[in-house]
Amino acid sequence: MADEQQSNPQVTLRAIDWREVFPVTHLFRAFRVAVHPSKMVLGLVALLALYAGGRIMDGLWATGSLANFGEAKAFEQSATGDRSGANFADEIAADRKANQIKYAGILRGSKIVENEKASEEAAEKFSRLNEVRSKLMWLRNDEVARSDKIRVDAEEAAKKLPSTEQDQKLREARDKYRATVAALDAEVVERYADLKKIKPHGVFEEFLEYQVRQVNAVAAGVVGNNWVVPGGVLTSAYNFFAVGPVWLWKFHPLYAALFTVLFLLVWAVFGGAISRIAAVQVARDEKISVRQALRFSLNKVLSFVFAPVIPLAIVAILGLLIAAGGLLMYVPVVGPIAVGAMFFLALIAAVVITLVLFGTVGGFGLMFPTIAVEGSDSFDAISRSFSYVFARPWRMVFYTAVAVAYGALTYLFVRFFVWIVLMVTHYFAGLFLAGQPGTYFGRIWPEPSRFWDFRFPYDINFAGLAWSEDIGAFLISLWVYLLIGLVGAYAISYYLSASTIIYALMRREVDATELEDVYVEEVEDDLADLAPPAAATA
Repeated sequence: MADEQQSNPQVTLRAIDWREVFPVTHLFRAFRVAVHPSKMVLGLVALLALYAGGRIMDGLWATGSLANFGEAKAFEQSATGDRSGANFADEIAADRKANQIKYAGILRGSKIVENEKASEEAAEKFSRLNEVRSKLMWLRNDEVARSDKIRVDAEEAAKKLPSTEQDQKLREARDKYRATVAALDAEVVERYADLKKIKPHGVFEEFLEYQVRQVNAVAAGVVGNNWVVPGGVLTSAYNFFAVGPVWLWKFHPLYAALFTVLFLLVWAVFGGAISRIAAVQVARDEKISVRQALRFSLNKVLSFVFAPVIPLAIVAILGLLIAAGGLLMYVPVVGPIAVGAMFFLALIAAVVITLVLFGTVGGFGLMFPTIAVEGSDSFDAISRSFSYVFARPWRMVFYTAVAVAYGALTYLFVRFFVWIVLMVTHYFAGLFLAGQPGTYFGRIWPEPSRFWDFRFPYDINFAGLAWSEDIGAFLISLWVYLLIGLVGAYAISYYLSASTIIYALMRREVDATELEDVYVEEVEDDLADLAPPAAATA
């Protein structure tokens, strides 16, 4: 019996390593990795750099080359067939001309410009917008003054009434005055919002608003389990990666080229740093400093920049070769025969283009993690990302779907957290101001919109504000938007952190390399270069 027990020892199962049994659960570390302060700060700086660069470009761009309000959304509808049969470039020009006519009419109707020719010239550059705004505010203030006089007269009349009726009449007079002021303010805001819709929109501003709407739609689609319906996860993701960029490149090519250069540099430096921090944290559960991460990304900046560029350059070159070969059709007699005989070369080139596009789309998220984890270059990033995608395509799709679903939920949580902070701040900051006439706290900082409206940005209602209140409203908006920017910073940090985890999982699946294997730099003492040689000090 003893021999039998020794040959068949009992084994007690005390714990299960779920991450080993179900590797996909590693992706649930992405939230903890992404919210680390160093990555959030880097994501916020990247976002601010892109925003500042885009705004500066919008300010420098010629008025005639700016976008129409809602142009990107109109292009999406045109691309999906809702406005089929129309030349979209002609529609842009027609909408711009219609807006100029409306604007010229506003200038003449407000008697800001009475000469028709002068109003048309001003409408071409939309150069009198501040005067229209001042006119609206002047009309509002004039009506407020008239209503205030009515209130004063009503209060004086109420004071002559018996004491039992005075309070009610005084309350009615003040309530009527407040309601009139609120209605006038709402009218100014509405008219000014309508006016902004007909003026040219900054290309970056239009592009950013469109892309943010798609991100929000992806999150809403995950929560509503709408993956394939119009406006769901897949269509919104397609709009984000295809429709928005195609609109930008097709109708604003010079702007797109310049902004892409800015984006690649910012994304390489700060995105590379975030990927490096995530790589070390995922592999060793260690944290490196922002300085070390930036030093790594700056040393590898060209690798980060060219990793996504090289595949697209290959596609462009092969496409141009096919197009150049098509020109042989213009050669009489011999041309069509030569094209027909060599057409298989065009098909082979098209096969290569298709494979490169599939590899780039599927493996784009793995390129930065490759460089961050392996300490390699852009060619290794392209090679590994392509090989992992083609070796385990369905595993890649599965990991991506889980990352998107989990990311959408955590993104909504971060949005909800920021929204609560804004609501609490707004409530307590205006707690003792709401009932005092003349403070205009609701115009200095409007109450944040409802969380499910997916809209944090707001317009400052400058109507009736003194110059000091104007400055105060502007400064408050800076701090508020900085907090709102943390939502975008989280989205950047999560994308790169989740991509790093997916890379580690795919590498283990394809190359049998453990997650803990990560490139470690030989960090020299920062003060080593400052210390004098021993021989020199002797």
